[in-house]
Amino acid sequence: MKKCIALLLAVGLIATSVIGCSNPAAEGEDSSSKDQTVASEGEVKEDLSGMTIGYLMPDTSESFLSWLSNGVKEKFAEDGVTVDIADAAGDSAKQIGQIENFAASKTDLIIVMAVDPTSVGDAITRAQAQGTKVLVAGSDTGVYDASMMTDQYDDGCQMAEMAVAWIDEVYPDAKAGTIEVALLESRDTPEASLRCDGMNTITDLSDKVKIVQTVGGIKDNASAQSAMENIMQVNPDIKVVLCYNSGGGMGVNEFVMRAGSGVSDPSKFAVFASDTDEASLALVADSADDKAVLRGIVKFGSDDLIGDTYNLAKKMISGAEYEVMNPDPLTKVTPENVADFQ
Repeated sequence: MKKCIALLLAVGLIATSVIGCSNPAAEGEDSSSKDQTVASEGEVKEDLSGMTIGYLMPDTSESFLSWLSNGVKEKFAEDGVTVDIADAAGDSAKQIGQIENFAASKTDLIIVMAVDPTSVGDAITRAQAQGTKVLVAGSDTGVYDASMMTDQYDDGCQMAEMAVAWIDEVYPDAKAGTIEVALLESRDTPEASLRCDGMNTITDLSDKVKIVQTVGGIKDNASAQSAMENIMQVNPDIKVVLCYNSGGGMGVNEFVMRAGSGVSDPSKFAVFASDTDEASLALVADSADDKAVLRGIVKFGSDDLIGDTYNLAKKMISGAEYEVMNPDPLTKVTPENVADFQ
């Protein structure tokens, strides 16, 4: 069975992702409108000690975001660079204030993962005017010195694709509308909504699937467990859950694997999510032997996202040449390839 799943994911889904999931929000976009040249300051600073970076997170309660920001902070500590992590707690107005405060204090670089990418453009422009460089990650704010962007819609689509491949392997003879699916979403920003829209394409990819419950505002372990407890009371036959992020995915896994969850056979249950960290990757590996049910997760960035962020930010504050546009690739991580990312 495992070999069949590997074949499906390695071959069949690659084709699906190419032809089956284009982002309607991106259609008609003119990529040439963005400056993709190499920026340079000329003289490169060798000693960065004493420089400062503000790392603006939309919500550090998300395990992935905490892992990423703290990893970058640890790397810069070796250079004598101070990284201050600012948690907006999902409040775009608070994040705008954080951008303004960092700029006013003459911070050398601000890294922004925006709560709402449509709301921070003016604040970023003012920060640039005060001499602070801005690296935008995860979404398109329209204004930046450099960017690391992710196609959030495709992120959600790739979750759906992994789920359909698993369903076709484990339930090959299932009739239309018999595989019940729950979606744990988070639509608190436009970018988050795009990811959730991609998750909803699961019904376009398979007629076996029926979405029976959608719960919003789920981004962490505790809220996911609570949601699953309520979902299973109403829909005890659910077989698949798609989660906005790894925090939610780990919460669903924890609920399903505990005694009394209502899931009698974990091998017939699957969770798929996005945003990798060490804990979620370990669960994906364990799912190969049904010791966990988190069976797939979408990873954005290269094999070393912390290193990529650090290296780009370091170039920006040192005056070295750097690429303005740095698109983040998306990768499906399953039990078959998870060892490559651990």
